[in-house]
Amino acid sequence: MSELPFNQPRTQSSVGSTTPLLKTAGIFLAVFLVGGLGGWLTRGFLAGPADVPTMNVFDDWRLFCPAHKDAAASCEMTQDVVDQKSGMRIARFVLLKDKDKSAVVALTVPLQVLLEPGIGLKIGDDQVRVFQFKTCTEDGCLSVIPIDDKMQAALDKSDKLGVVVAQPNGKAVELPFSMKGYGVAFSAFLSNEAKRNSWWRRLWS
Repeated sequence: MSELPFNQPRTQSSVGSTTPLLKTAGIFLAVFLVGGLGGWLTRGFLAGPADVPTMNVFDDWRLFCPAHKDAAASCEMTQDVVDQKSGMRIARFVLLKDKDKSAVVALTVPLQVLLEPGIGLKIGDDQVRVFQFKTCTEDGCLSVIPIDDKMQAALDKSDKLGVVVAQPNGKAVELPFSMKGYGVAFSAFLSNEAKRNSWWRRLWS
């Protein structure tokens, strides 16, 4: 009796059937990634102009930051001392960076002060640091004080801040500033300044 030939079952090649599927999936993934990247890069244009000045309030401190395109400018962290009766500003504390990108404090006090004794900055329970006035305008008399590491450390840990000036009668008076919100405001100041001066950080922000 002759043996009947054994017919092997026919199977399709898995390679031939999956190749078009893999190609399709690859094309879909590439389109998805390119579209997502394009959307990320153009999100600012679609959302409207983002390079504008900003102002935020942190308790008793205000933080103003100019537009990024204004590269020569600096964020300014400010607080005013206001006369409760008249509502007029009698002193202003501004922390900013100068043209050399060094941190400074700009103190403005009333015109009716004695200039020769200078202006005192009292941080916490530390001794009063005395500085000279730089100029006087219709807004008041201004002193610009560089912030070194020791002063910055004192500001970071202190809960009291005052400016001491001499009145026309020769008596010294302290104008108190609040430290409420200082820490958060200063962290935001540093973060904004880093972004303003770093193209890479602005790209990822």
